[in-house]
Amino acid sequence: MPFKIFAVLLLLVCIALGNAEEEAELVFEPKHPAKPLRFCSAYAKWESYVRSDTSYVEISHFPHVTLDLRYGTFHNVTGHDLYCGSKRAYLKTMAAQKFRKAIRLLQKEKSGYRFVVFDAARPVYAQARLRETVAGTPFRDYVSNPKHGSVHNFGYALDLTIADENGKVLDMGTDFDSFENRAGEKGEAEALRRGTLTESQIENRRLLKSIMKKAGFLPLNSEWWHFNAIPSKTIRATGELPPF
Repeated sequence: MPFKIFAVLLLLVCIALGNAEEEAELVFEPKHPAKPLRFCSAYAKWESYVRSDTSYVEISHFPHVTLDLRYGTFHNVTGHDLYCGSKRAYLKTMAAQKFRKAIRLLQKEKSGYRFVVFDAARPVYAQARLRETVAGTPFRDYVSNPKHGSVHNFGYALDLTIADENGKVLDMGTDFDSFENRAGEKGEAEALRRGTLTESQIENRRLLKSIMKKAGFLPLNSEWWHFNAIPSKTIRATGELPPF
């Protein structure tokens, strides 16, 4: 084989290998349980506790809000129905007040748009199941240890997206609870370069982030859908971790 042809072929192989390596991304694919469970008894205890605590506010019927509680279905990373099909969501009062402000801001900027809530206050037992799902994987640190609790467990975090005036959810580039790098702001530039995110998808994320930040929420760099009403490092100063 002539040297020039060999050199060209070698170059093409190197390019192909380089592209393959560049495109390779570690993606979490949870192993779903053989027998999915519904945590009805545990959820009932948790909800009874929350509803008896006056520091919590139910946000289910807030105007311009729709619930898509993924952990109240089997369509989530654990494969279990952690909330027993619940159609109710709760937040601590301060977080709920900030959410009301976010709703007003969204209506002012995009009249007719609405928030779609994936998760709000979260039971500790649900946190434990989520932690089990990622245990022993490179993604184990994505889920806070239930022994200490996450911001969700204390009632100060929201997972949500936006739907337009026709009820169509805005395209954010990934689904809720995606473990891909492109699921957060830190991976957006690289995903845009690769073509796995578009400018339109990133712009939709910017809209959500802008509204929530103006309302006083703090975005999470690795998840476009997650917002904290208070800094995670100060969470335990707000009180004891709920018992359920």
